[in-house]
Amino acid sequence: MPLPRKDKPARPAPARREKAARPAAVRKEKPARAAALPRKDKPARATAARAYRRMTVEERRASLLEFGEQLFAEHDYAELTMSKIARAAGVSKPLMYHYFPTKQAFFLATVSRGAEELAARVRPRSDVPLGDAAIESLTAYLAWIDERPEAFRRLLTAAAAEPGVRDILSGIRASTVEQIAAALGHPDIDAAPASLRAALSGWLLFVDGAILVRLDLGAPPRDELVRQLLGTLAGAVLAAGDETAAARLLEDAAGDAHEPASPAPAG
Repeated sequence: MPLPRKDKPARPAPARREKAARPAAVRKEKPARAAALPRKDKPARATAARAYRRMTVEERRASLLEFGEQLFAEHDYAELTMSKIARAAGVSKPLMYHYFPTKQAFFLATVSRGAEELAARVRPRSDVPLGDAAIESLTAYLAWIDERPEAFRRLLTAAAAEPGVRDILSGIRASTVEQIAAALGHPDIDAAPASLRAALSGWLLFVDGAILVRLDLGAPPRDELVRQLLGTLAGAVLAAGDETAAARLLEDAAGDAHEPASPAPAG
């Protein structure tokens, strides 16, 4: 009878090489996300919207007119449309039409606004000698034009073809003639000599022409042109038969501040 086989002792299982335990991955904590910043243009839009809601009708109209003055100074009148104006101003086209029914109405409103500002700046003083008052007014006029040379050029050239603009320019010149005549001792323009009224009207046209030439040439300097214009005004008044007023125009209470101008030949 065969003897039972001795079971061989179980061979120990080979020791498994233990891999070094990897440290648990440490997740990098992301910094807490800050509240998302609004896009750069959002605050501006929000601010603009709030400002728009707060604007009165007069404030909104004044804002559009201020922008319009700049726009018409940079572009020819013919190339602008109400759609382009509204887009550039950042407002809707219906809003533009709410304030201004046509492009011409908008342009005329900007011209009238500029005319009112100019009238306030050049109004002659009554508390100084006539010659000094004339110098101050002419200097203020040229300074106003130097601030907006292209706008002035467009106003007197291409834009002046618009009937409404011609009416505004005529009104400005008529008002200026009245102011000068009153300063010369003729408070009632209708009672002033026709020769004087014609001389003053012609002188104003000469002034605008001289300024356009100065814009083209870049000369003469402002102070020199002021003295020239004062001399031609005195010459025009003298030619109209008012020797006393012509002499008063050349009075210079400022002493050495200005060289007295000589009356220019009146033709």
